[in-house]
Amino acid sequence: MTSTRVFRTESIDLAAFLTSAGHELTICCAPDSRRALFQFVETEALHQAIVSFESGAQQPAKRLLNIRSRLYREASQVVRGGACL
Repeated sequence: MTSTRVFRTESIDLAAFLTSAGHELTICCAPDSRRALFQFVETEALHQAIVSFESGAQQPAKRLLNIRSRLYREASQVVRGGACL
């Protein structure tokens, strides 16, 4: 049986970048915390996108800001409700 590996981050900026690059995410509450966790299925393409982000790669600013705003709203709902989206 194969298990799916998951990459988790609390960084909304990284989550917005990865989402803008086409990676799907799930938002959950961090265990024993009132903080949101952004989760992505680990793939080679995801790792390449993370390296690009860390290297200063750019995405269109308006798109990033729109995605970041949406993620902020969704993460706030998850934290208030204590559930996963």
